[in-house]
Order: sequence, then C-alpha cells, then structure tokens
Amino acid sequence: MITAKEAKELYDKSGAEVDVYLKNRVEKEVVKAAEGGKRITVIHLGSKGMFDHLDQIITPLQKAVVDKLKELGYRAEIKLYGESYVPRGLADDDGNGPSHQNYGIQIIW
Repeated sequence: MITAKEAKELYDKSGAEVDVYLKNRVEKEVVKAAEGGKRITVIHLGSKGMFDHLDQIITPLQKAVVDKLKELGYRAEIKLYGESYVPRGLADDDGNGPSHQNYGIQIIW
C-alpha cells in the first residue's frame, strides 16, 4: 500500500482536478469575456467575513488553478473585488450587520 504522502504526490502530478476545474468553471468565462471585447474576467469563489483572512480561506485547488493559469500565459491572482456588503440573512432591521466582501480569481490576458 502506498503512503498518504505518495498518494498526494500522484494526485498533484496528475493535475486532473485542476484540468476539470479549468474546463468547467474557467474556460467558458474567459471565452465569454474575450468575445465581449474584454481582456479581464473574475471567477467568483466566495465571500469573506470581516474577521477572515484571504490567505486562510483559499483552498489548495484554487491555488493550483492560479498556478496553471500562469503556466498557460495568463496573469492570475486571487483577490477581493467589489464593495463590501452585509448579507441579507445577517442584516438586522436597520440593514446593519457583519461586513462581507467577494473574492475570486482575477484573470488577465
């Protein structure tokens, strides 16, 4: 039986999950933006709360996708975008509550 470390190395080498993510989530957004005359797009990943740190909520898969995009010649990074907001379900009657902000993979070509 191989060790967990060896299994992880095989997984990392295969890149299969990264390729599926690029094909299903990223490629169509890049094509749509390029056909629309744009040279930038952002793939939404989620939102972070006011006490979250971006580097702690990014997954290894998301980091690997960014690395693969860079290998393909894109400029790519995971960053915050848009204005901060209070999610509807967390707002009180006056609209106040914990602030959130969206983050995603910014891709430039």
